Formats: sequence, structure tokens, C-alpha cells
Amino acid sequence: MPAPARASRARDIAVDVIVFVVVCLAAFVPMGRGATEPHGLVVLPYMAEAGLVLFARRRFPVIVLVICVLIGLFAALMGIPHSPGFALPVAIAMYTVARYRSRALTVGLAIALIVLLPLEELVIAGAGFGAGDVTAPATLQPAVLVAFAAALGSAIRSYYDALESARERARRAEESREAEARRRVAEDRLAIARDLHDSVAHRIAVINLQSGVAARSLRGAPDEAERAIAVVGEAARNVLTELNDMLGLLRSTSDRDIVDEPDFERVEGLLALFARSGLKVRVHALGDPYELDIRTGPTAYRVVQEALTNAYKHGPERTADLELTYSADTLTIRVTNPVTDAAPSSNSDGHGLVGMRERLAEIGGTLSLDRSNSRFELTATLPVHEGAR
Repeated sequence: MPAPARASRARDIAVDVIVFVVVCLAAFVPMGRGATEPHGLVVLPYMAEAGLVLFARRRFPVIVLVICVLIGLFAALMGIPHSPGFALPVAIAMYTVARYRSRALTVGLAIALIVLLPLEELVIAGAGFGAGDVTAPATLQPAVLVAFAAALGSAIRSYYDALESARERARRAEESREAEARRRVAEDRLAIARDLHDSVAHRIAVINLQSGVAARSLRGAPDEAERAIAVVGEAARNVLTELNDMLGLLRSTSDRDIVDEPDFERVEGLLALFARSGLKVRVHALGDPYELDIRTGPTAYRVVQEALTNAYKHGPERTADLELTYSADTLTIRVTNPVTDAAPSSNSDGHGLVGMRERLAEIGGTLSLDRSNSRFELTATLPVHEGAR
């Protein structure tokens, strides 16, 4: 048994012993008017029986209450002088019922005893030990004591119920805080992975491909190799700069995003970067272009960036078609490029496509991929909110 349970059990036993002693001492409470002979030792066996029965009151409160009432009634029927102390074990049992059982049962039993106990006192009054009057204090005393015990038990039960409810709310709040902290950590990890990929991946692809071009052209076409090395150097410097910025933000206590999200208005600079890297992008705009809001703009930029990076990595011809369709409610971005057989299929999502899907899902957008006839088509649909047009 755990230590707290053993301590609680020991405390209950100590309380039960004290209750037993108090009930036994109640046998020596003076009787009512008309009683002249000593009665304590005569009443004591019955009070001791009631005190022993009270040891089981927590497990069987209703049964113990009934037995305590019957002990007093049986003592009266046996001609034992009636002592006011007989009301004490009944009141203790009534308190236990109120403490551990439903309020409806408590109210029902309390009303029944409040009515029956004065009648019992009147019956016993015929033996000369009662007041003989239903309004006399000695007649009403047991009923008042039982009513007080029921009210006290209900009040203490309400207190402990409120205390337990507060503890439960505190526990749930703590669990909610821990779950929220875990959720935020997971979101931060996803954001770091996504920003790292978006900021670095396409430049690493440029470095990889252009270094291969330089290696192949070093002897036969030194001018082309020099241009490729220049592109590699620029891309490497950009990667180092962005990695340093990202690491600086991760080490700081700033609440800024890991990477400052670019606006879609800067997409021309992105296209120029791909052009210098050797990717020819044909841009087609349908509809009247408009400025995107703060949520849609960065996502549209990242979609174009990832789509053109894939075209640069997997397209044998280093060409791609970028189609932007502006409608009243949506912006549709479609990138089409030729692919090799070694390129990933439309059913396989790399980290970039996974991040793209996550970004689009955050703003309510959709992404579809299609590969057919050695061409790969990526279509992203972004909702346009009011105020963006």
C-alpha cells in the first residue's frame, strides 16, 4: 500500500477510535425529567454496540444509520431508561451518509428521521423518560441534532467536491499547457525545417549543378566553366549569409520568424536568380495582377521558388513555364517543365513538396501534381482574401 494510503488509513482508524470513546461516554449524559436512578452503566452496552457499528460507517453508511436507530429503539423496548446520548450515534451515521452518499438520499433519510425521532421520543415518554410534549426541547433535540449532522455533512462534501474539482481543473490546465508546449515545439521544428529548405535548398541545387558544369567545361570551354564557378560562388555566399542569419535568430530570444518571409512582389528577383543560374523561365500572366496580402504573398513566393527549384534540378532542358492566373477569389500558380526518367513521380513528395503542401494548407490553398508525356506540372491554388486585390 502506498505511503499516502497508509497514512489515510491510519488517520481513519484513529478517528473511529475517538468516535467510539465519545459515543461510550455519551451513555452518561443526564436523562430527562423524571429520571432519578443512575442509568449510565445500564445504557453503556447499547452505546458501545452503536460505537462498534460506526467503525463500518464509511463503507456502509445507510446500513449503519439504520442499525443505530434500531439500537435506540430496541433499548427502549427492553425497558432501558432512554438517554439523550442515543441520538449521538444516529447523528454521526447521518453525517457519514451526507458525506459519502448522494444528496437526494441524504435529504430523504434526514426528513424521515426528523419526523420519526420525535415520535419515538413521545412513545418513550410513556415510560417517564421523555418530555411527553412534541414541542418540548427534549423531544426535538434528536431531530435537530440529525438535521444539523446532515447539513454539516452536505456542506463538507460540497467543500471537498469543490476542492477536487479545482484540483482536476488545475491538472487539466497543466496537461493543456504541456500539450500546448509540445505542439509549439513541433510547429517550431516544422517551421525551422521548412524555412531551412526554402532558403537554402534551391541554392544548394544551383551549387551542385553548376559545379558539375564547371568540372565538365574546365578544359574544353573555360569561359563557360568560369561563369559556372561565378554562379557557384554567388550561391555559396548567399547560403552562408542565410545560414548565419538563421543560426543567429535561433540563438537569440527574439520572437521573430526564423526567416523573414519574402513578398510576392519580389518574385522578379527570384526569376532573375534562376536566369543567372541557367534556368529559362517563360512567364504568362492571365487576368489583372493585384497585390497579395501578408499571408498569401509569402506562400505564393515559396511555391514559385520550390517549383522552379524542382524544374532546375530535374529538367534536362533547364526550361520552365510559369503561368499566373489572377481571378476574383484565387491566384493559380502553374509551373510546367520537362523532366527526365530519373525525376521523382507525381506521387512522391520530397521535403520541398511537403513544406509546400503545409504552407498552402495553412491559408486554405491546394496543391496538385501531374506527370505525363515527360512533362511535370505543378498547380497551386491560393485563396485571395478581401483587401488583397
